[in-house]
Amino acid sequence: MTNYKQIKNPETGETEFLFNATLLKIGKSELENSNQKLFKVVTLKFNLPDGEEVERTAMCYFSNYQYGIEPGKDYLCNLSFDSEGNPQIRMSHLSNAERSTAEDFSGLLQVAKQLVDDKDVV
Repeated sequence: MTNYKQIKNPETGETEFLFNATLLKIGKSELENSNQKLFKVVTLKFNLPDGEEVERTAMCYFSNYQYGIEPGKDYLCNLSFDSEGNPQIRMSHLSNAERSTAEDFSGLLQVAKQLVDDKDVV
């Protein structure tokens, strides 16, 4: 199941969503947007908010794919909406691995009781 994290774009103030998706295909052609930024079209697999698994295209800018991206791996994606309400997905080169939890490190720095009594310390 895909988890969506709602964020606010600091530059535009618009609501956006971060999520992970599996990269299926990388387009061969380098394209250029209206700002002269190079990108490739990629195909991603993820779950829509209703749970349906889908394959959709997204943009991956040169500033991301220059680091190397591989089909079959999960990558962090950003979903925003243009002025007409159409979804725009951008894929990062960052793989958003499962984050650690407090349970992973339970007991490491959270000692339940003190092992040495302060009065015994010289």
